[in-house]
Amino acid sequence: MSNQDTEQYRQFIEKLQREENRQTTLNEIKNLLLLKPAGEAVSIIRDGGIARIIHCLNVSDKSQIDLTCEVLKICFDKFPVGDIVKKYTGHVMYLLRHEKKCVRRLAIDEINKCIIIDPGLLPIPEYIDVFVVVAQLVADQDITVANKAILITANLPFEAYPKVLEEMKIALEYTVSSKCNAYEVVVNISSKSFELFKLCADLGYIEHMMSQLQSDDVLYQLNVLELLSRLAVKPQGINYLMNNGALNLITEIIVDLPNNPLGNLLIPGYIKFVGCIAHHYPKEIFNKYPTILDLLFEAFDIGDQTLLLVALDVLGFIGVTIEGKLSLISLGRKYMQTVDKVAQLIRNSATETKVRALNCFASLISVDKDPNIPKSGPIDHRVTLMTREWFRCLSEHPSSMKFLCDTCKNPFSDIRLAAFNLLDAVCQHKWGEELVARVGGFIEYLLDRSVDYTNEAKEVKYNVIKKLASSAAFDEDTLDRIQTYIQQGPFFSENIMEVAMEEGD
Repeated sequence: MSNQDTEQYRQFIEKLQREENRQTTLNEIKNLLLLKPAGEAVSIIRDGGIARIIHCLNVSDKSQIDLTCEVLKICFDKFPVGDIVKKYTGHVMYLLRHEKKCVRRLAIDEINKCIIIDPGLLPIPEYIDVFVVVAQLVADQDITVANKAILITANLPFEAYPKVLEEMKIALEYTVSSKCNAYEVVVNISSKSFELFKLCADLGYIEHMMSQLQSDDVLYQLNVLELLSRLAVKPQGINYLMNNGALNLITEIIVDLPNNPLGNLLIPGYIKFVGCIAHHYPKEIFNKYPTILDLLFEAFDIGDQTLLLVALDVLGFIGVTIEGKLSLISLGRKYMQTVDKVAQLIRNSATETKVRALNCFASLISVDKDPNIPKSGPIDHRVTLMTREWFRCLSEHPSSMKFLCDTCKNPFSDIRLAAFNLLDAVCQHKWGEELVARVGGFIEYLLDRSVDYTNEAKEVKYNVIKKLASSAAFDEDTLDRIQTYIQQGPFFSENIMEVAMEEGD
């Protein structure tokens, strides 16, 4: 670095005092610093400061504001992460509160860099006021600024939150968008620990969220419901919802949905909410809040196609775990009637519904998708008995396995893939292996590589065949062919082998 560059920078800074010089001078500063090595540029900037550059933002001229932001970004980028906030804290606070969104974006980017590198880079006692301002920006009208503010505020050290969350409550006084942004921060941090959840609850955020379920704004209500569902899957969240009457309130809302003029728009969101918490806490929901499950089962009779697809996804999500299956079977006739309806949809529906119904059935029968069950452990005999009974519902004439075999040959690739997913679930059971062996020609079809499949279907079929590799349902010759198939892999082709042999010759 030369003294000449430092002196020139000082002169440029002086020239910025005169308004008529600013555009030209800002460009001169930009050209001076742009290609300078970071170390040299930082020394130059520190010597002359940035206060007068920032002063250039106090105008209504958009082109000057944009140019000033460009110059400031060059300056900021020369400094090590965190140094701008530490050395020019007052200026950064001013930029964060500026009326122009491009200026606020510039400042919040600097804070965000610090959080990404190390949340402890800016010690809370010294920079708490910076984080308070950032938290208030979750209500910013500019979505870029608001999203960065959400990200930063959701990733602060614990010690920041008593003051930050208290000050962030200002967002609850503005638009529904700003409220949802504040709720998102609350959900993100409440999910981290019981202590943070309690802090949010004590400050009234959770209660405020619950009150918004009475809103006449359907989209807003569904957004709040989705955020609550993310909270409800955490132990601290579900305990609060149960112990503070929140689930009782939701039950009342659900029961009254048929009388709500907007009920048809709200029901899918409430079904997803019910499914989300019932997936994680089936015993609690089935035992204490059976009424809210009626909403799910009634969806199979309403005749609304959109609602039906949601119900299929949610039923499969609840029944994918062993505990979920046992809770469903405890409903008795009501659930078995629903299984019959899913089977009917597989047999008689258009493509999209058929695919969703096949995937739902696969989740209900599968045992491998439950993360809480050891992969090598024995299957609960109750699950074995009831999944076999459910599968029988798929078809009487032809048999369920013959019907599934035919569906695996469907010319539509998405139906075929969903059928293979169901076959995979069935082959997770000994009774499933035996049924595959009984259908004449089915194992030959599975081992036939000449049938055209998508790569995804080839992988699923390969996984099915691996499950059959040690089955006692097949003779030794068939097992040898299965082992050969497995050794060759899912994407082996006879044509590729022929080409390789020709090239070897």
